[in-house]
Amino acid sequence: MDGIKLDFISFEAIENATSMEKISMIIERVKKGSVVVVEGNLTPLERTELIETTMREIDIENFVGIDIQTLEKDTKSLFGFKKKKQVVITIVGPANVMHNVKKQSNILSIVAKLDENLDDD
Repeated sequence: MDGIKLDFISFEAIENATSMEKISMIIERVKKGSVVVVEGNLTPLERTELIETTMREIDIENFVGIDIQTLEKDTKSLFGFKKKKQVVITIVGPANVMHNVKKQSNILSIVAKLDENLDDD
Protein backbone atom coordinates (compact mmCIF):
# COMPACT_ATOMS: atom_id res chain seq x y z
CA MET A 1 0.00 0.00 0.00
CA ASP A 2 1.44 3.38 -0.99
CA GLY A 3 -0.70 5.45 1.37
CA ILE A 4 -3.37 5.24 3.99
CA LYS A 5 -6.93 4.57 2.94
CA LEU A 6 -9.60 6.10 5.16
CA ASP A 7 -13.15 4.76 4.97
CA PHE A 8 -15.76 7.09 6.49
CA ILE A 9 -19.01 5.39 7.49
CA SER A 10 -21.94 7.67 8.28
CA PHE A 11 -24.42 6.96 11.04
CA GLU A 12 -27.13 6.53 8.41
CA ALA A 13 -25.13 3.75 6.71
CA ILE A 14 -25.15 1.59 9.84
CA GLU A 15 -28.14 2.71 11.90
CA ASN A 16 -30.34 -0.17 10.71
CA ALA A 17 -27.55 -2.77 10.55
CA THR A 18 -27.37 -5.58 13.07
CA SER A 19 -24.39 -5.70 15.40
CA MET A 20 -22.79 -8.50 13.38
CA GLU A 21 -23.33 -6.58 10.12
CA LYS A 22 -21.56 -3.54 11.61
CA ILE A 23 -18.69 -5.67 12.90
CA SER A 24 -18.32 -7.50 9.59
CA MET A 25 -18.35 -4.20 7.67
CA ILE A 26 -15.59 -2.79 9.88
CA ILE A 27 -13.40 -5.91 10.00
CA GLU A 28 -13.64 -6.46 6.24
CA ARG A 29 -12.30 -2.95 5.58
CA VAL A 30 -9.63 -3.05 8.31
CA LYS A 31 -8.31 -6.41 7.08
CA LYS A 32 -7.74 -4.73 3.69
CA GLY A 33 -5.61 -2.10 5.44
CA SER A 34 -8.15 0.74 5.74
CA VAL A 35 -8.57 2.95 8.76
CA VAL A 36 -12.32 3.11 9.36
CA VAL A 37 -13.93 6.25 10.80
CA VAL A 38 -17.47 5.58 12.02
CA GLU A 39 -19.83 8.42 12.87
CA GLY A 40 -21.06 7.72 16.38
CA ASN A 41 -20.31 4.85 18.70
CA LEU A 42 -20.43 1.11 18.89
CA THR A 43 -22.26 -0.26 21.91
CA PRO A 44 -20.11 -1.87 24.62
CA LEU A 45 -21.35 -5.28 23.43
CA GLU A 46 -20.44 -4.44 19.80
CA ARG A 47 -16.96 -3.29 20.85
CA THR A 48 -16.46 -6.52 22.79
CA GLU A 49 -17.65 -8.64 19.86
CA LEU A 50 -15.42 -6.66 17.47
CA ILE A 51 -12.38 -7.39 19.64
CA GLU A 52 -13.32 -11.07 20.09
CA THR A 53 -13.89 -11.53 16.35
CA THR A 54 -10.58 -9.83 15.60
CA MET A 55 -8.73 -12.09 18.04
CA ARG A 56 -10.14 -15.16 16.25
CA GLU A 57 -9.01 -13.84 12.86
CA ILE A 58 -5.46 -12.73 13.71
CA ASP A 59 -2.87 -13.98 11.22
CA ILE A 60 0.63 -12.72 12.05
CA GLU A 61 1.63 -12.36 8.39
CA ASN A 62 -1.55 -10.71 7.08
CA PHE A 63 -3.70 -9.35 9.93
CA VAL A 64 -2.17 -8.49 13.30
CA GLY A 65 -5.26 -7.03 14.95
CA ILE A 66 -6.99 -3.70 15.42
CA ASP A 67 -6.73 -0.50 17.38
CA ILE A 68 -9.96 1.25 18.44
CA GLN A 69 -10.10 4.91 19.41
CA THR A 70 -13.00 7.24 20.12
CA LEU A 71 -13.41 11.00 20.07
CA GLU A 72 -15.91 12.25 22.63
CA LYS A 73 -17.70 15.45 23.49
CA ASP A 74 -19.40 16.54 26.68
CA THR A 75 -23.16 16.76 26.55
CA LYS A 76 -24.96 19.22 28.78
CA SER A 77 -28.04 18.76 30.88
CA LEU A 78 -31.09 20.99 30.75
CA PHE A 79 -29.53 23.43 33.23
CA GLY A 80 -26.15 23.57 31.50
CA PHE A 81 -24.27 21.22 33.83
CA LYS A 82 -21.85 18.69 32.38
CA LYS A 83 -23.89 15.53 31.94
CA LYS A 84 -21.81 12.82 30.29
CA LYS A 85 -19.46 12.10 27.43
CA GLN A 86 -20.95 11.24 24.05
CA VAL A 87 -18.89 9.49 21.40
CA VAL A 88 -18.83 11.52 18.20
CA ILE A 89 -16.63 9.23 16.08
CA THR A 90 -15.09 5.80 16.44
CA ILE A 91 -11.84 5.02 14.61
CA VAL A 92 -10.80 1.42 13.92
CA GLY A 93 -7.63 0.57 12.09
CA PRO A 94 -5.04 -2.15 11.66
CA ALA A 95 -2.82 -2.31 14.74
CA ASN A 96 0.31 -2.26 12.58
CA VAL A 97 -0.83 0.98 10.86
CA MET A 98 -2.10 2.99 13.85
CA HIS A 99 1.40 3.49 15.16
CA ASN A 100 1.19 6.25 17.76
CA VAL A 101 -2.04 7.53 19.32
CA LYS A 102 -2.28 10.56 21.59
CA LYS A 103 -5.53 11.61 23.17
CA GLN A 104 -6.04 14.93 24.95
CA SER A 105 -9.41 16.35 25.89
CA ASN A 106 -11.19 16.88 22.55
CA ILE A 107 -8.19 16.12 20.32
CA LEU A 108 -7.16 12.73 18.98
CA SER A 109 -3.85 12.47 17.11
CA ILE A 110 -2.84 9.34 15.23
CA VAL A 111 0.48 8.75 13.52
CA ALA A 112 0.04 6.08 10.87
CA LYS A 113 2.85 3.75 9.92
CA LEU A 114 3.07 3.37 6.14
CA ASP A 115 5.74 0.70 5.83
CA GLU A 116 7.92 -1.62 7.87
CA ASN A 117 10.96 0.68 7.63
CA LEU A 118 9.40 3.64 9.48
CA ASP A 119 11.49 4.59 12.51
CA ASP A 120 9.92 4.16 15.97
CA ASP A 121 10.80 7.64 17.35
